[in-house]
Amino acid sequence: GEDVGVRIGLSFQEAAFGVRRDVELERLVVCDRCLGNGAEPGTAPIACRTCGGAGEVQSVRRSVFGTLMTASPCATCGGTGQEIPDPCEKCMGQGRIRQPSAVAVEIPAGVSDGMELRVTGSGHAGVSGGPAGDLFVRLAVEPAERFERRGQDLFAVLDISVTHAALGGDVRIEGIDGTETVRIDPGTDSGTIVRLKGKGVPNLNRRGRGDLFVTLHVVTPRELSREERELLARLAELRGEPRNGAVVAELRRPEF
Repeated sequence: GEDVGVRIGLSFQEAAFGVRRDVELERLVVCDRCLGNGAEPGTAPIACRTCGGAGEVQSVRRSVFGTLMTASPCATCGGTGQEIPDPCEKCMGQGRIRQPSAVAVEIPAGVSDGMELRVTGSGHAGVSGGPAGDLFVRLAVEPAERFERRGQDLFAVLDISVTHAALGGDVRIEGIDGTETVRIDPGTDSGTIVRLKGKGVPNLNRRGRGDLFVTLHVVTPRELSREERELLARLAELRGEPRNGAVVAELRRPEF
């Protein structure tokens, strides 16, 4: 039988951890009146009188190179080798009818957008008892709201305050399947990347998971109260940092 292709949408969570989906489609199935042979009940197909049941006819052609024999599908029976004198009233002798069907598809954990799954034998029914085609399911995965996915790894940005970056501490975040802890070391710079091993997307058809990479973004406050300004000024004084006027500093080569 012919293959069938469908497209289904998945949420980020469904793609990451797998899901079972019932796919609704129309496909050709074996006619339940003639049971696929195309003949009215009580009758039976006969061997094609044109090809003798071979399903093909041979022709001989003479040329300057000699005699050339070719074979082509029989036009009378369409290559089946059978004729149906009394066709089935339901399928008109085709042996198959089109009807809505539901196919259960098991989507494994770790699939990605654009991936195609093959369900063997779930396509159109075969002709004259032949094997059925396959069902090909193309996946369309919605992007995650808080993560960027690259392969099985995940990437995200976490905003932290200046004081948190300076003093350090733990931050609890929501991962893809529960609460995770990001440890902030004292004196952390903006742009620091924290790696949470095994907190990414499960690997496809094998054990293990990718990692979650969290980039720390230190947010400098834009609006300060009078008391906050005084505290920062006091901090600058304690650290011996200039408070007013131009600051003289040296550039350094970037590290990539």
